[in-house]
Amino acid sequence: MRYVLSALVCLLMTPLAQAADAMRAVVIADGGGVKIESVSKPEPQAGQVRIKVRAVSVNPVDWKLAGRSAPGTIPGRDFAGVIDAVGTDAGEWKKGQAVIGVAAPGSGSYAEYTLAQVKALAIKPKHLSFEEAAGLPVVGETAWRAMVTVANVQAHDKVLIHGGAGGVGSSAVQVAKARGAWVIATASPDHADLVRHLGAEQVIDYHSVRFEDQVHDVDVVLNTVDADTGLRSVKVLKPGGILVSVVGPPPTEQCAAAHIRCDITGSVNGEKLGQVSQLADRGQLSVHIDRKMSLADVAEAWRLSKEGHIGGKIILEASFH
Repeated sequence: MRYVLSALVCLLMTPLAQAADAMRAVVIADGGGVKIESVSKPEPQAGQVRIKVRAVSVNPVDWKLAGRSAPGTIPGRDFAGVIDAVGTDAGEWKKGQAVIGVAAPGSGSYAEYTLAQVKALAIKPKHLSFEEAAGLPVVGETAWRAMVTVANVQAHDKVLIHGGAGGVGSSAVQVAKARGAWVIATASPDHADLVRHLGAEQVIDYHSVRFEDQVHDVDVVLNTVDADTGLRSVKVLKPGGILVSVVGPPPTEQCAAAHIRCDITGSVNGEKLGQVSQLADRGQLSVHIDRKMSLADVAEAWRLSKEGHIGGKIILEASFH
């Protein structure tokens, strides 16, 4: 009888254990689409923590990689949430801390739980909501790498930022402004007020004028748009200036002929998030949320992102309702 009862208890507990070890996530479907599935909850390995995700943001790289990802892959890179479990060698990170970060390779953030390397985490800025903070990691670190690590923007530098209302562009406007630069940005008329509010002294309507007819002797250009914009930017830089690209290699030969430097930002790995978070805590870096949606609406969010008319970020709350 005792063995019968024991077996019965095991049978009853098995579904509960399975439910506790499962989570809902967005996964890549055949053909590059997305669907929601129940998948196994990831376990943190050495040097990792697990995060209960509160919100994530949409980055173009999310949907660009979808067509090249294996079915079942969880997309998404950045997140804001609360540490739920820690692996060995987690250092000072503890369960219950509110954080921002970049998901570990093989562990996308479009899920109820995700993993992150301890080097790819930062404390969530205290004055930002989880939804606002979720918009920081990828674009904030990219902007920091462009303006600080690569270009070393200094006070009174003249900086031109293409796509000043986009995710990277809007962050770069603020980072450059915090460094004391004179900031010029290109934007559509619908987003001109937003870009000025973020700190740009001059906003160029790229629909009606050519930026190279409006500015010259620029110290730094950040290209977030396309290759043609990078090529046209060469002529507005002063000798010794720098063209930084986040949209592929800059025109190396033309840069050399004009006696300017060309560079790229490099890959985001989360290691600059501490500086990004501190800048936000000082009130010098914020996130403009264009709209909030849920992870259940990811297909619509990607469609809007592809259209390219977003000012700031699309934020996805970790809800599947």
